[in-house]
Amino acid sequence: MNKSKLYQYKIVEISFESNKLNNFPMERGIGHILSENETDDRIADLRENLMEELYDVVHGDFLTEHQKKILMMRLMGKTQNQIADHLGITQSAVHKAMHGNIDYKNDKKRYGGIIKKLKKICKNHDKIKNILSEIESAKNDKGE
Repeated sequence: MNKSKLYQYKIVEISFESNKLNNFPMERGIGHILSENETDDRIADLRENLMEELYDVVHGDFLTEHQKKILMMRLMGKTQNQIADHLGITQSAVHKAMHGNIDYKNDKKRYGGIIKKLKKICKNHDKIKNILSEIESAKNDKGE
């Protein structure tokens, strides 16, 4: 048995309805913008544009091939355990690839991770920022 498996925790994942994500603060992610409950054509078009830009970011040179594999499998609904089994790595390695490592000696600073990398890229990506701004503007015009 691998020595690291003796002390690593397993994280259990459960499926979750996307509409329940609206209970979380909006600044935690862009999931609320991508929900399918909106009927406004302008917002629907903007969401489609956003997804195209996100697709380009994910498939660009920003992520390593390993990170792309893990992210795409996660987006397909695979659990961390399923991804780990498929790639022949530990569930902990998948979790660290997604969320990064935590340096407990340095005020629990988080290093690396696909999510952190994507947030940083999107924060500095002009097209994505413009689309998100237009979506917020369209929602304000509708009175949401």
